[in-house]
Amino acid sequence: MVLSSLLKTLENEGSPVSHNNMGEIYEEGRIFRKSYRKAAKWYEKAASGGSAIGMYNLARLCEEGKGVPRDSDKAMRLVVSAAEAGLSDAQSHLGWRYITGYNTEKNVAEALRWYSTAAERGDELALISLGVIYKLGEQVPKDNDKAKMYFSKAANRGSADGSFNLASILEEEGDPEGAVRYFRNSAYRGGVEAMYKLGTYYESGMGLEQDFEKALMIYSEAALLGDTNAQNSIGRMYREGMGIEKDSIEAAKWFRISAKRGNLNAIYNLADLYSSGEGVRRNPRRAFRLYRMVADRGLPEGHLRLGLMYSFGIGVRADRSMALRHLKEAVRMGCDEAKEQLKKLTDKESEKHQQMC
Repeated sequence: MVLSSLLKTLENEGSPVSHNNMGEIYEEGRIFRKSYRKAAKWYEKAASGGSAIGMYNLARLCEEGKGVPRDSDKAMRLVVSAAEAGLSDAQSHLGWRYITGYNTEKNVAEALRWYSTAAERGDELALISLGVIYKLGEQVPKDNDKAKMYFSKAANRGSADGSFNLASILEEEGDPEGAVRYFRNSAYRGGVEAMYKLGTYYESGMGLEQDFEKALMIYSEAALLGDTNAQNSIGRMYREGMGIEKDSIEAAKWFRISAKRGNLNAIYNLADLYSSGEGVRRNPRRAFRLYRMVADRGLPEGHLRLGLMYSFGIGVRADRSMALRHLKEAVRMGCDEAKEQLKKLTDKESEKHQQMC
């Protein structure tokens, strides 16, 4: 009874901020049972009182049809109102709508205007979005200097994504020291992909002193957080004995972990083990199936291995036409080793033909 009276008083006399807070409480299921319908009611009241965040929250529910009938037009009007009221989240979201054409006509100029407005307020998503737009150069002329400027601003505000994107550009521009610095910043802030990239620099010795043990340690951290490239790299380091004692069984374990998550390089490496019998019982047929899997997904080395297996009849019945087909596909995809193997196969066939003549 007391609670009901308090809610009634809050509804009639509370501020728009209080109304929005009540909406969030109901939407998130804090204190009261989750109810999108009640959340929408409170957001509506907050929006009516001029709350920009109330408008934006109500827009989300209208867009998704949660607690209210789905109404994309109303959602758009509310987002515009919230953006015009100065809410950076709404401004950035409006930029996204205009750049993607989501429930509105694409308008690059409007997208840039709203992203820029949000970016001036330090909105991380807007800064990164502007960086990506100028980096890709699809909707505007490509401009790496502008991209770096926006990514740098995001990075300086503590953004892991901003640091990662800035590092990626510096890497492309041939600045390994700069790339390492920002990959490290991103990794420190929890960027898992940046952890993997930092590991590759320690492994290669580009931009810093080569250190296999450090690389393995960083790969391990990223691997435990689910990065499949890092998991594959651990397997490779165990297989080759880099920074740790060589252990083919442990290598196979890590390749399997990564392969189960769909990493093509890990599937390929696991196929290599089944082909050679390292760390697993030799099984050419299984190796063939795995090579075919990665070839079907666009890995040129998969076509190379299939070509060799068809050529020598390993794991599959020998078939010259299939061998040529896969080797030619690997060559088309840019595999240099496939060129050599294709030449050997065609030269061998030419010698046989000459001997018969």
